[in-house]
Amino acid sequence: MELFAGFDGGGTKTLCVLADENGNILGVGKGGPSNYLFCGKELAAQSVRDSIEQAFSKAGAAMRPLRSAYMCSAATEIYCGESHVPFFSTCIDTQQLTCNSDIVPVWYGAVQGAPAIMTISGTGAATYACWDDKYAKASGWGALMGDEGSGYDIGHKAVQIATRIYDKRESDNEFLEAICKHYEVETPRGLHRVFRMGDQRSLVASATVPVFELYQKGNETAKKLLEYAANEIVLAVKTAGREAGFTAPVPLIVSGSLLHPERCLYGLVEECIAKNCDCVSEMMPAPMHPAVAAAALAMSEAGRKEQSMILLEKGKLLDL
Repeated sequence: MELFAGFDGGGTKTLCVLADENGNILGVGKGGPSNYLFCGKELAAQSVRDSIEQAFSKAGAAMRPLRSAYMCSAATEIYCGESHVPFFSTCIDTQQLTCNSDIVPVWYGAVQGAPAIMTISGTGAATYACWDDKYAKASGWGALMGDEGSGYDIGHKAVQIATRIYDKRESDNEFLEAICKHYEVETPRGLHRVFRMGDQRSLVASATVPVFELYQKGNETAKKLLEYAANEIVLAVKTAGREAGFTAPVPLIVSGSLLHPERCLYGLVEECIAKNCDCVSEMMPAPMHPAVAAAALAMSEAGRKEQSMILLEKGKLLDL
């Protein structure tokens, strides 16, 4: 039986969904970061291998070559995946490999190519308006140049605020203590050591954990920080929609760990959309994890369109 795999390769984790030729999900595996533009090729390759090995293990099957694989990576610009195939070929054993932006499975899984706006907020962030084979993009410039509303952006600002509180430029001891506790340091001076111990981008983005917790407690600093993030995400949505020139409102599909419906940021973005975003007809979470849609894309690329639709339907029931 031929096997297919879809990958969601992000700045913090990699997810692999293994499927058979009939559209059944066999196993799901997880690995570390695989955006090799930030974490380096060695770590990225190991993360991808770990995700594949775990998926085969969960399936109770021995490792063997895949018929087709679809790698959706935060390292890849939309429709510019060919240059990334040589690298990912070193860690994915498959007859056929397609690489594309991580926005593509969100689009495919939700509306199968109909006009829509997609925004992702995880370690990084980006917003696209897509239709036919065209797109308009806003944000998504990477950690150094933008990615407003991302985990890295929120975490970086949170760490900066903590340093300002520590040296008395601002005041909010609750916020300072939460950041220090999260990183297990006595003061922000210890963060230099922490950020040298691993993938710096992921470590910085992890500061969203205490920020979200503080927001739930009513902390004013966390509230302002997440309201800023929501406003930036909605600004990108409005910009992408305007540049696309849609003549009627279209769905907004949101994805990424920070925009899960149970997260407070989802609600903040939803409020902003309702108040001031005419280009959006409805806001909805992606109906399945991007890795599931990527596996369906792998099947479609191999000529199994009907089975890919079956996989998409089954993927809606899979909580990853």
